[in-house]
Amino acid sequence: MYHYRDAKAGKFYLERHELHPGSPSETPPFLRFARKHGPSLDLWSGEGHLAAPMLESAGLHWPVEEREVLVPIKRRGERKATPVRGYKALVRPDTEQVMSVVTTSYSVAENEWVALALQQFCSRLGEQKPIIAATSFGRDAERTMFAGRVSGNEEEALCVIAYNTHGGEGAVCFQLVEVHKRQRTTFILDSAHASLSIAHVGRMQYRLMHASSPDRDETFIERYLSETKPLWHQLANTLWTPRHTSALIKKLWGSTPPLTRTDLSEQSSIGDSHRHPGYHLPDTMSQISDAANAYRAICCWIDNESEACKRGDFTKDRDERLALGAGHTYKQRAWRWIVDNT
Repeated sequence: MYHYRDAKAGKFYLERHELHPGSPSETPPFLRFARKHGPSLDLWSGEGHLAAPMLESAGLHWPVEEREVLVPIKRRGERKATPVRGYKALVRPDTEQVMSVVTTSYSVAENEWVALALQQFCSRLGEQKPIIAATSFGRDAERTMFAGRVSGNEEEALCVIAYNTHGGEGAVCFQLVEVHKRQRTTFILDSAHASLSIAHVGRMQYRLMHASSPDRDETFIERYLSETKPLWHQLANTLWTPRHTSALIKKLWGSTPPLTRTDLSEQSSIGDSHRHPGYHLPDTMSQISDAANAYRAICCWIDNESEACKRGDFTKDRDERLALGAGHTYKQRAWRWIVDNT
């Protein structure tokens, strides 16, 4: 049976074992993962909520409490709880769980603010109730993920995934993803406008609301569509050949290693060479004649056939790995190479 430790190499080679039940699926990994921890709606049926009821349904309608960090310090033979300067604890009030300890310069991004910003971003193209998932996870439930639909039909959808962490480093990140139902694949394009990050400093509520304000002429979403829509059309009309397939595989995964090595006495197999994409993708892509479908095939391999694990990632849940970014770099590099070399 598949075990996550078998996938920690981070090469995105062919999965060693059969994939988990239900894969490939019309439901993208970020919704499959969210469904395990909170509410997740059907992307293809048009279901959706506003931010407030989705937060309540997910049990995330609580504000983060900032409390003093106290350390017992011995003075005159007695230990007294003494505040630690420069630090504060972030506490989830409904469970009294300490999510993290941060510096006093850290600014909290409340669940309500992130979800409302996501709602405003996703409503710009007409979606009235765009929020389709909300969940918290992590060792102390300090991490949150929200998902919203920007536009779509019964076959394709443009979504935004919002990631936030109550504590630690990083920022609130809004990531655009394109989902294809029939191909059961999520596309992550290499565009400067594919994501937006807002660091945990300053007035977080103001910055989130200002970035997503309906009064803005455009956001990263409009800029992304302006850049990528013509490129999709261009690639759909660009010839793709087996030579392109070989060159792209080499760019992403290096030269295809030999299956065997010859010793003086006998031939012996070399580790996992047989799982290298160079032995599998050329046949899969042999009938592809345009660059757009070539890109889709690479993404399909990563989502549905590869080990889907970053190097050093010990996350057990394959859906979680994909939902949180496993394979994004490969997909972005593939898009950039195809755009630049066809």
